[in-house]
Amino acid sequence: MSVFENFAEVINGTEEMQSLLHNLEEEPATLLASICREFEATGQEVPDHHFNLAGYFAEAAIKMLLSAGMVSMKPGKFSLYEYKPTEAGLRYYHGMLSEKKG
Repeated sequence: MSVFENFAEVINGTEEMQSLLHNLEEEPATLLASICREFEATGQEVPDHHFNLAGYFAEAAIKMLLSAGMVSMKPGKFSLYEYKPTEAGLRYYHGMLSEKKG
């Protein structure tokens, strides 16, 4: 094992790194739920100013959702962008809701 690999193993074992990794998984799910809830309530694309995209994790989360095909994005009329969940995004959203209730 190289010195860097050993260093990374020590860092990855810290409580802070575990929390960071958990947040990297949680943030996209929270954002997807927010987009899906509003889309289902209104039937309209969700303007970017309706959710908090401050900070690195939030910016990364929307990029993850776009890259994974969970949401689509288009230029907004009264916002920079508007987001709409895809069929896959809605399936995951409803699946996570069912798991949470069960």
